[in-house]
Amino acid sequence: MLTWDETDVLAVLEVLPEEDPHHIYHRYCVEKAGLRLIITVWQYDGDVEFELVDRTETRASPAFKMKLVDCQGVQRRVDASGEYLEFAPSACFGGRYTPHTSIAYGVRVAVKPNIAISLFG
Repeated sequence: MLTWDETDVLAVLEVLPEEDPHHIYHRYCVEKAGLRLIITVWQYDGDVEFELVDRTETRASPAFKMKLVDCQGVQRRVDASGEYLEFAPSACFGGRYTPHTSIAYGVRVAVKPNIAISLFG
């Protein structure tokens, strides 16, 4: 199960999620400068999907799509480089994540000033 604080995600992404009627997932959609970032969180499974769509292109498929299976946790970070979310990978990539430790590697997402997705570690 994913360890996260929905208010932290809301604070960084600044959009309300679309929720499944059965609360199975939360889908966040951020649009800026011709890009659409869609993050879907299945909190009970711990899966997180990232999609980046170039709205200026005519193709139907996303420019970037990635899924973290069994994501251990999400943390909001604020430092000199800005404000962002860090998503921890599955426990099979190392030790278990706890909310009291830093995420050593994973996926980083920022939307201010522009949408950015990066792998770190």
